[in-house]
Amino acid sequence: MKKGVAFFLWSLLASVLLVGCGTTSTSEENSESGKAAGDFKLKKDVEFICPFSAGGGSDLYARMAADIIQKNGWCDQPIMVVNKTGGGGSVGDTYTFSKKGSSETITTYVSAQITSAMLNKTEVTYKDLTPICNLAMDEYLIGVNADSPYQTAEDLMKASKENPGSITVGGSGKGTEDELVTGMMNKYGDAQFEYVSYNSSSEVMSAMLGGHITAGIYNPNECLSQAEAGQVSLLAAFGPERVSILPEISTFTELGYPDIVFQQFRGIFGAPEMSEEAVTYWADVFKKVTEDNEWKEKYLDSNGLTSKYIAGEDFETFLGGEAEKYETIFKATGALE
Repeated sequence: MKKGVAFFLWSLLASVLLVGCGTTSTSEENSESGKAAGDFKLKKDVEFICPFSAGGGSDLYARMAADIIQKNGWCDQPIMVVNKTGGGGSVGDTYTFSKKGSSETITTYVSAQITSAMLNKTEVTYKDLTPICNLAMDEYLIGVNADSPYQTAEDLMKASKENPGSITVGGSGKGTEDELVTGMMNKYGDAQFEYVSYNSSSEVMSAMLGGHITAGIYNPNECLSQAEAGQVSLLAAFGPERVSILPEISTFTELGYPDIVFQQFRGIFGAPEMSEEAVTYWADVFKKVTEDNEWKEKYLDSNGLTSKYIAGEDFETFLGGEAEKYETIFKATGALE
């Protein structure tokens, strides 16, 4: 009888010990898994590189995003926006490339950084950095001086065909989106515009208002005040839909040019060989930014951008498709061999 009781008690104790050991092991595994998935920590101050000048489109979204992130406590380290300008974005991209493996170096990345590298054959391309996510799509418009004889897009297109090379379109830089959309009008609209490169959109505007060029390519925030003042006539938008803050401006698609469609992507990249944990961390942080009301009202709505968050493999696929589209246009226009 005593032996039976003793055996029962020993068996019960052994079961408790085994269960305890199993629970401890499972707990440790769950802890390690949670650490890998959600406990990623940055180790030092964040350098948020903007490869373009202060006050420009890339600088604007970098500083607004950084401010929103820090006000909401979504990043455990200070974020410093650093402008490293020159070479159509190549100076900033080269700097980001030099920070191989860093979790604390991120950069704004837009369509022009792909096109500029493509045309200027720079060493660092989008494939050499780490894609994190896309935040929004920026719109493009073509405008003329309010005193121009060409007050419709069709008038302008017709004039370029009748006077090949004499109708000039200004844009901010060689190999930028401005040159790309001019090439699209030439290729898909049978137009013959001459593209003229300037250093900034403000220079383009000054040249157009001064009568030195016929037309200019602009983001909405670069021409809205002049349009409202009656200095500029906006003729058409390049996006698939009308610009939210300029609903009266028709798209090229609506005007009978379904292949003249373009939006500039505005995304975030990281240094080469950034860890998967860091990529996930930043993608999550910037997803919160795109859902923030201040971002929607003060950045997207105020400047006429369209929200479009893309991350992971979808973002990589998107980038490949954009690069292929740009290459097709530049080869067709002779800008790229």
